[in-house]
Amino acid sequence: MHKAVIDMGTNSTRLAVGSLQDGTLKMEFTQVLETRLGEGMGTERIIKPEPLQRNVDAVRQFVQQAEAMGVESLRITATSAVRDAANKQQVQQAIEAAAGMELEILPGETEARLSYLGASGDFLNLHRPLAVLDIGGGSTELVYPVQGGIHGASVNVGAVRLLEHPELRPEVFSILQGLQADKLPEHCALIAVGGTNTCLMAMELGLTSYDGSKIHGQVLPRQRVDVWCQRLLNMTQAQREQIPGMKAKRADIMPYGVLILQQAMELLQMPEVIISDKGLVYGLLLEAFGGGI
Repeated sequence: MHKAVIDMGTNSTRLAVGSLQDGTLKMEFTQVLETRLGEGMGTERIIKPEPLQRNVDAVRQFVQQAEAMGVESLRITATSAVRDAANKQQVQQAIEAAAGMELEILPGETEARLSYLGASGDFLNLHRPLAVLDIGGGSTELVYPVQGGIHGASVNVGAVRLLEHPELRPEVFSILQGLQADKLPEHCALIAVGGTNTCLMAMELGLTSYDGSKIHGQVLPRQRVDVWCQRLLNMTQAQREQIPGMKAKRADIMPYGVLILQQAMELLQMPEVIISDKGLVYGLLLEAFGGGI
């Protein structure tokens, strides 16, 4: 039995196909396209025709791939860019027409919960409380356990949003404070998901081609995050594109995604971060197979 999810983020659109084998989710196929849905939204928060068309094309392609693989079910979701868009209804209609099915717009708290579900499972053997930080193109989510359940929050700061709104960059620390309701549990481990964090670890390892198995579970000390943040902010885009491990289409937003990571680690007083290659789409698939929190 195969199930699939397509998720439309502010920067990337992802397809993931999975199956359940002996009670464990196995990822059978994944693909990511840098569709940059949130490009040029501006203060009016309008998704422009060209980025919308890129996403329509990507969704149509992914639906055809999923159907060719004979998936039993397919779920299509969208996060920050569509959630915030003034022309949300128009976008939803265009995507649904291309897909032939409903588009589900995830609230920020739901996105946070599903990212936690996807990222936390492989690290339960640490026997520590886990906090999951998901840095996206338009928003950032944080989830961690509190007495009686979990706390999840989302704030409107992401790598694409910071690229296009320079006035927000000095405010990152202040904005991120909206993620934290209570202090994190003692001895909490921080797990980071999303393209910013996996790309950063690929650069740290000097990978010439992306390999999630080499990235997943790697630990990055805060001092290295600081070094990368300053280095990226002081480079031109052309220089950043030459860094081994850098995705060319991510080179313009990477300084700002890493800035969010740096400021989040300072806010949470974390000396290191664990990088996870599993996040929202993995959580969506787990939920499709009946898992949840």
